[in-house]
Amino acid sequence: MKKFFVFALFSMLIVFLAACGSDDDANNAGGEKELSDELLVFNWSEYIPQEVIDGFEKEFGVDVVYSTYNSNHEMLTKVQSGTVAYDLVFPSDYYVKQMVENDLLQEIDFDNIPNYENIANAWRDMPFDPENKYSVPFMYGYDGIAYNKEFIKEPPTSWEDLWNPEYAGKVLLLEESKEVSNMTQQLLGNDMNDPTEKQLEAGAEKLKELVPNVLAFDATPSDRLVSGEAWIAHGYSGAAATAWLENPNIDFVLPEEGGIVWLDAMVIPETAKNKYTAEVFINYLLRPEVSKELSEFIPYGNPNEEAVKILPDEIKNSPGINFPEEIIKKTEWNLPLDADRTQIMNRLFQEAKVD
Repeated sequence: MKKFFVFALFSMLIVFLAACGSDDDANNAGGEKELSDELLVFNWSEYIPQEVIDGFEKEFGVDVVYSTYNSNHEMLTKVQSGTVAYDLVFPSDYYVKQMVENDLLQEIDFDNIPNYENIANAWRDMPFDPENKYSVPFMYGYDGIAYNKEFIKEPPTSWEDLWNPEYAGKVLLLEESKEVSNMTQQLLGNDMNDPTEKQLEAGAEKLKELVPNVLAFDATPSDRLVSGEAWIAHGYSGAAATAWLENPNIDFVLPEEGGIVWLDAMVIPETAKNKYTAEVFINYLLRPEVSKELSEFIPYGNPNEEAVKILPDEIKNSPGINFPEEIIKKTEWNLPLDADRTQIMNRLFQEAKVD
């Protein structure tokens, strides 16, 4: 009888737990924590290797629809249009701030991203997202000067070196007006994030003087630097490091005027339909071994301190990764201008390009 009573009690307990589990499964099956069939990712070109995407698809059974863009402006325009409801995008720091201010982003549920603990403290509480609500750091780097040592024997020291007449037709510039404006305003000694209209005009005149040297406005100059088609570039540190992997003559410096520090982040648009799956994908990318693959593919600065620990020395020592603290302190964060000055800046930039 005692055995029967214990057996009956045990059976009832199993039925009760099963019922509770069924309720949870039902809630998850129809709720926000069910993985979607597909995930729409919109990212910079050459930022995630196909092997990493394949690994996520195989492990989680999610089809990643992966599209790319070449500028923050292009990304923002497409997100705002709503034509495609992207689940995850990778804007630069100042665009994160702009997207937050325009109610274009959802708050992230960090309970679904336990690997966020791998992000170094130095890359949390950023000025564009001070409460860590809307973004997760992905990669960081600098706007500075990349160059090919085969053609330029002495390392550049100033933005002014781009104007060297010996480099006619061999200079590359970034293609976003604000980034080019940052460079000219720093060179002129102005506050790049708070220029007057006259200072913007002066920057445009300075740019007109540079245009005869310019081969192209290009956000991804790696191939041209590697081939020698371009000798010197106003570009991203990561692009220089990528080129360096193919051609050890490529190097990168920060100019004496300061240069710009930036961070690309992962954010979830307000229109995203698969928020939970996007958070699972973010968590996957923050695994140390996966994040290591990202840095090996394109060696930007990696804010994932656990991934950095297992990086090979070759990547740790690539151009644009390690600078003395006194040099880094001179770099500036890029902030967007107000609408009126942005319109003026864009107009002057286009005029200077075709002058």
